[in-house]
Amino acid sequence: MTIPTEMFQPTVLYVAGVALVSVLIVILGLSIYYYSRAKDIAPFLHQVDELQRRIADGQNTLAAIDAQKRAMLTEIARAEKLIADSKIAEEWLRENESKLEGLRIAIEREQARLKEIADNGQKRQDELDALTQQVANKHLERDDLTRQLDEKNIELRRVGMVLQDTQSKLDEKKEAAKKLSPQLDTLKKEKFELESQIAALRQQAESQESKLRQLQGEITKTKADLEKIRLETVELEGRASASRKVLAEWAASREMNKERWQDLDRPFIPKDSGRTHKAFAEDQWLAAFDASLQKHGLVFNQRAIYAFHTGLKCAEISPLVVLAGISGTGKSLLPELYAAALGMNFLSMAVQPRWDSPQDMFGFYNYMEGRYKATELSRLLWQFDRYNNPEAKKRYQKQIPMNLVLLDEMNLARVEYYFSDLLSKLEIRHGLNYERDEERRKAEVEIECNAAAQNDQTRRLFVSLSTLFIGTMNEDESTQTLSDKVLDRANVIRFGRPKDLAKKPDKEGFLHDCGNQPRTDFANWREWCADRMQPGDTKRLETTINELNEAMTAVGRPFGHRVNQAITKYVACYPGTNSNAALADQIEMKILPKLNGLDGQANGFDTVMNKIEGVIDKLRDDNLHSSFRTARGEAADSFFKWRGVMR
Repeated sequence: MTIPTEMFQPTVLYVAGVALVSVLIVILGLSIYYYSRAKDIAPFLHQVDELQRRIADGQNTLAAIDAQKRAMLTEIARAEKLIADSKIAEEWLRENESKLEGLRIAIEREQARLKEIADNGQKRQDELDALTQQVANKHLERDDLTRQLDEKNIELRRVGMVLQDTQSKLDEKKEAAKKLSPQLDTLKKEKFELESQIAALRQQAESQESKLRQLQGEITKTKADLEKIRLETVELEGRASASRKVLAEWAASREMNKERWQDLDRPFIPKDSGRTHKAFAEDQWLAAFDASLQKHGLVFNQRAIYAFHTGLKCAEISPLVVLAGISGTGKSLLPELYAAALGMNFLSMAVQPRWDSPQDMFGFYNYMEGRYKATELSRLLWQFDRYNNPEAKKRYQKQIPMNLVLLDEMNLARVEYYFSDLLSKLEIRHGLNYERDEERRKAEVEIECNAAAQNDQTRRLFVSLSTLFIGTMNEDESTQTLSDKVLDRANVIRFGRPKDLAKKPDKEGFLHDCGNQPRTDFANWREWCADRMQPGDTKRLETTINELNEAMTAVGRPFGHRVNQAITKYVACYPGTNSNAALADQIEMKILPKLNGLDGQANGFDTVMNKIEGVIDKLRDDNLHSSFRTARGEAADSFFKWRGVMR
């Protein structure tokens, strides 16, 4: 950065003043010399006195200019840092602006199309159900008409037989009349009676013929109805065939969808370990855990263990625990031992410097193969997602396992690039009703899929509080610093150097012992996360937090509700009754980092430092007090830099 010429004016004035002083001193020497030589130069002595007075004024002016120059150089350094940071942010936004806008438009378009396809599919299914019911009704009507036709034919045959029998009787009577003339009169009488019977039979026959014609008309109409039903049946069968084709395509699509997610469906934990579940008492478990560590030569500061344990219990407010320090201090080892002791499923992910998007954590959709390439993290989260994975919902109803995910050396890449989206989703969980789909979707992660996939072919992930996240970071020249967004949502614990390098830890022995012990579950863990503070303690904590915030406000570094809730939750979840240690941890993790970069000469600097030091004195934490005084002393001539407490 080029510094404007105006910035160098104080320096020029300074050089000019020095030259002026030199000239005046020379003149003063000459004046004294000539005064000793001649008395007639006495008037010049008055001028010498005047010049001496001007020299003193010039020196005062130069001192003021020098102080102004130092202040301006400090402002220039700050401006250069702000300009460099803003250029990086502007360059990233400029490079990704069109891509982000394109992705947003594509997502909106695909969501609308997928909704339309789902609605059409449901409509087709409803039509198929209605047509199937119509076919069944028509078959019933056809069977009823066929039965009626059979009944009419039987009745018609019966009437014909009656007519045939009557005609035979008539012929027999006529023949008898011819042969029996003596009995003619009697036969005439019988004839009359028979004719009357014949008339009645004819009348009955005409009635039967009328019924027969009526039945034949009904039969003709029934045949027409049957033909109509047959045509409708053919049409319905055609439509049913088309619907079956659609269903077959849908089934094929489901099979293809199964192949698409085959990698994600492969369980991260192939089978249960067989360890029984048990509800632990927290204080007893912590004591047993510390004793087991000591037994196997795995030495960790008890305050660090308690801070680590409490930080995990605050996942609803602060979803990330960060372990920082030099390499080889056990930052990656402690989470593995902790998970083994509680029977948690443990996943360690080595962060790579090239990571720059959430795909590096969750995987990506391979458009060439038409498959989703899952990572161990996405497979773990999907395996235990009881809200989106039907298998997990069926399997984990009562005893829900705990999972611990370690992002090892997480600051080798910019954390905001690959973890920021997930961190926001984890924070959104607070206060949501997970059983309501519309609320839970706010905190779900959408897995990348083919843009043409329908709604029922896509997948989402919900990370419940049964999965905890830890990050480790080495603080050296090869790593990136954490942004305020990450720090506000995390509890950062710093590991000091080992005090006894001769110790030989027995990690394998510790893990072997843990393999034979029961494991905890999510229900037991939630009991550990309950608020333990008494009303009086809560009131005192609120007063202390407000005092700290007022002091921070005086130097332009106030904090908001998130930090207040995080501090309160941490103190409320801290094991035992030592609330002083819990508050000391939070001052170290949440308050003092906000003062980084504060000018030691700024107005209000001593006020805020005195206020914080007064609070620390009451907590009786010698290590914190010593580290704070060191940082304050170093800031006397420069800027405040908080390096944490090495316990």
